[in-house]
Amino acid sequence: MNTLRAIQRVAPALRQPQTATYLNPAFALGIRGYASKHRVTEGKQILVRDYGVIANYVPPETTPSVSDFHKWRLVKWRNMRNSVQNMLGIGLIKYKSLYEKWNSGKFMSVAEETYKDMNSAFARGDRNLLEEVCLDAMYSNLKNQLKTRSNVTWDWQYHGEVEPPKIVCVRCMGTSGFSKTGFSVGQVTVRMHTKQSMAVYDKKNRLIAGDPHKVQNVREYVVFQRALTDPEDVWKIYGKVAPTEQKF
Repeated sequence: MNTLRAIQRVAPALRQPQTATYLNPAFALGIRGYASKHRVTEGKQILVRDYGVIANYVPPETTPSVSDFHKWRLVKWRNMRNSVQNMLGIGLIKYKSLYEKWNSGKFMSVAEETYKDMNSAFARGDRNLLEEVCLDAMYSNLKNQLKTRSNVTWDWQYHGEVEPPKIVCVRCMGTSGFSKTGFSVGQVTVRMHTKQSMAVYDKKNRLIAGDPHKVQNVREYVVFQRALTDPEDVWKIYGKVAPTEQKF
């Protein structure tokens, strides 16, 4: 109770979204428990809300020099404020997760595999897998990109990490304040820094873009989301964000 009261005193007020839709929940599928809309729990509905990106602070890759004290002080303060909000976010996710408790190691493993599956499915044009690992906004974006392809084959390969994945932002929101009842959603933004290669071939298997032998370092900030009060939901990719613009 002391932890909950502390969170209630410090955490910002929860926003109420303006729009909501109802979808039938899904059973878990596959080794990593991806959810699918094609299987339905009879006689049950779950309120699904699109909050937009709430885990939207990405610390800068470099901090201004202390010689520019004004900028250095502001960036340090923003990063410290984000760290406190991350701790509160994880605390709320732990408190509100009714069916599966938060485990950072397990989450990072799932997040990395989901990220690789999304890229691989997009290269292959596998819409079914994309729909399983992405939420509606991300899936719609990738599906629209797939529609523009014609008579080409993409080959995407993962070659390991440049750096281990890192959580940079955690937020939790809901419709019932700090109560465990009602709808709650968690978002976690992860910094992915990986080695990748991409090649595009025409219908005669001639290389027309990219290079299968050229490995590039790719850094992206990927937002994962899960409905904490839904026992059948899993962490999916909501979208991607850019590093937060630092205004002085």
